Amino acid sequence: MRNVGIVYVVALVAITVLQAAEAVVIPVGGDSGWIRPPNPNFYSSWAAGLNFIVGDILVFNFATGGHDVAGVTKDGYDNCNTNNPIFLNTTSPFSFTLDKLEDFFFICTIPGHCSAGQKLAITNLQQSPPPTSPNSPPVSGNEPPPTPPASPNSPPVSSEMPPPPNSATSIMASIFTVAFVSIAVSFIIY
Repeated sequence: MRNVGIVYVVALVAITVLQAAEAVVIPVGGDSGWIRPPNPNFYSSWAAGLNFIVGDILVFNFATGGHDVAGVTKDGYDNCNTNNPIFLNTTSPFSFTLDKLEDFFFICTIPGHCSAGQKLAITNLQQSPPPTSPNSPPVSGNEPPPTPPASPNSPPVSSEMPPPPNSATSIMASIFTVAFVSIAVSFIIY
């Protein structure tokens, strides 16, 4: 019975490592951050260039007091309805984990900001990264399209982030971790 429990723990650790190895931290809006955008399609264009997976962490960087982040329904997103948000965060930076395979909608509730395009819909969420063909270049899912210069009201946002792991690196790290845990468990059992 003890061996079954250990095998269960090893399997649980392996699954957790595999899922965590693929998730990345994504600064919303790239270097521009969470601002009143230069055009109404700024965030939808930015999001369209990325592959979001369950476990990714969105980081909203904004000027505290000048912006906020509200989680809303699709109707709230479509109509910039600031009544009854799912949540409202008023301090920066704000991190949000995409923890379910569903659509997520975010808006800024400062008057005029959402209608100017300060809203984000994540509707292309995937359980795991899309497969790539052997001839295609690796895609990290974290390269936003070029962004316009930041407005004078936007906070400084550091682009000093470590590069996200690519699939090959993540898979090898996961295999190594599972092998290491398996060897350690076999020493404990015997």
